[in-house]
Amino acid sequence: MASVLSSPVVDTIVSAARLVLSPLFTGPILLSLTYRPDTVRHVLGIVAEHLPQWAAASLSSLPHPPAITVLRVLVALGLLRTANRALNTMAHNSWRLTAAPGWDWPNEIAVVTGGSSGIGKGIVERLAALGVRVAVLDIQDLPKDLQGNARVRFFRCDVTSSESVAAAADAVRRELGHASILVNNAGIARTAPILQADEAFLRRILGVNLMSMWFTTQQFVPHMVQRGKGHVVTLASIASFVALATAADYSATKAGALAFHEALASELKHQHKAPHVLTTVVHPNFVRTPLVQSFEGRLQRAGVRMLTSDRVADEVVAQIKSRRGGQLVIPSSATGLSGIRGWPTWLQEFVRDRVASGAVKP
Repeated sequence: MASVLSSPVVDTIVSAARLVLSPLFTGPILLSLTYRPDTVRHVLGIVAEHLPQWAAASLSSLPHPPAITVLRVLVALGLLRTANRALNTMAHNSWRLTAAPGWDWPNEIAVVTGGSSGIGKGIVERLAALGVRVAVLDIQDLPKDLQGNARVRFFRCDVTSSESVAAAADAVRRELGHASILVNNAGIARTAPILQADEAFLRRILGVNLMSMWFTTQQFVPHMVQRGKGHVVTLASIASFVALATAADYSATKAGALAFHEALASELKHQHKAPHVLTTVVHPNFVRTPLVQSFEGRLQRAGVRMLTSDRVADEVVAQIKSRRGGQLVIPSSATGLSGIRGWPTWLQEFVRDRVASGAVKP
C-alpha cells in the first residue's frame, strides 16, 4: 500500500484541521476579538515588542474585520462538525446518544476468534484486565503468557467449519456461560496477483476472513438478542474501502466484512428488535503482525507506517468499554477514505494508482 494511505504530512494536516475546527479553540478567540478588542490589542502589543518588525507590523493591524469573519466561519463549521459527530454516534446506536445500560465487566463473557496472536491476543489481554472472562477460539495454541490467566480459556476451533464453531460454542456455554461480546478477529492474508491465485487459498481466506462471521454470529448472537444486550465487533480493514492490487482476495473479504456489519446492524434493529445489541466495525491500516510478515518489507519500501497490534487493541477495547457501537478507522487521519466511492472517478483512480504502484514492486 502506498504512503498515500499513511503519511506524516497527512496526519499533521488532519491534526491542524481538527484544532482550527474545534469550537473550544476558535470560540474563545472569537469572543475575545468581538467583545474585548482593546484587551486583545494590548496583549498583541506586548507580544509584538518581542517580534521582528515585519511580524510586529502584522500584529498591529489585529483584530480586524476579515479575521473576525474567518473565525465566525470556523466556529460555525466546528459546531456543524460537532453536531455531525453526535448524529453519527446516535446512528450507530439506534438513535441513542447515551451508552447502553446493563454492562458489568466481571460478569461479562467475550469470545475472540484468532485470539492467540496479533491483534486478537491484544484484545484478549485487555478484556481480561478489565475483568471480562474471555474464550479464545483459534487453531493456534494459546501463548504461554496467557495460559496462566484465570480469566482466559482456550477452545481449539477451525472457524471455517460450522461444525467446529458449533462444538466450540457448546463448550463455551457449558464451561463459561453465554457470551455477551463477540469479536470476529480471525484473519489471514497472502499477496498474489489475481491470475496467480490458487483455488485452495481462495477458499481458505474466504472461510477465515468472511464466512466464519456467519458461523460465530449464528451461535452467539441469538442469546444476545434474547437478553437484549451484547456487542459484536467486526475486524475489517482500510482495504474495505480501497482494493489492494495483488491482494484482491483479502480486499474482497474485508469489503464483505463491512457489508456483513452493516446488514447485521440493520437486522438487529429492525428484524430482531434488539437495539441494545451493539455492533462495531474496525478498519485498521496495515498492522505489524504475523499476518503481514511475508510482505512487510514491501510495505515499508512503499512508505507505509505500520500500526502496532497494541494500538488497534487499545482502540477496540476502548470502544467496547464505551458501551457504544461505531465505526473505527485507525489511524483516524484515514477516515476520509471511507467516502472514496463518492469521490470523482479521477481522484479515486489516482489513489488506486498510488496504492498499486507500491503493491506491485518486488
